[in-house]
Amino acid sequence: MIITEIELFKGIDVDVINEIAGICSEETYSKDTLLCEKGQKANFMYILEEGTVDQVIKNGGSIVYKHSDPGLVLGWSAMFESGVYTASAICATDIKVFKIEKDKLNRIFDQHPKAGLIILKKLGRVVTQRLGNAYRDLLSAGKEKTEASYG
Repeated sequence: MIITEIELFKGIDVDVINEIAGICSEETYSKDTLLCEKGQKANFMYILEEGTVDQVIKNGGSIVYKHSDPGLVLGWSAMFESGVYTASAICATDIKVFKIEKDKLNRIFDQHPKAGLIILKKLGRVVTQRLGNAYRDLLSAGKEKTEASYG
């Protein structure tokens, strides 16, 4: 997989893509490696190239989402003001990812705000989809039928 094939970066000027590619490192992690931990400072965003990652959300109970789609964004919390991971990510298999340091990416966005806005909108879509999945799973786990409340 090359960076231009990643949905998150589609629609970005080729010169900006080249700058982003210059700050990405391709990393491999072994099965059972903790990629990021809920509550920890979010310094990196990851884009899955191959393998399977378990996204674990614990708060009393726990929910585990298995992700194996190439191009999947993990650690997107690094791009938001809170700067804290909202879930843990554990390698369910050996994986390969693009690892992006948030400070370096933010410097690129400072120079190219239009690209930053495009990527932020796409990250918003990722967050919205995952939140919708979490609502669905939470509601389906309940014994009574209830109406979803999204606001």
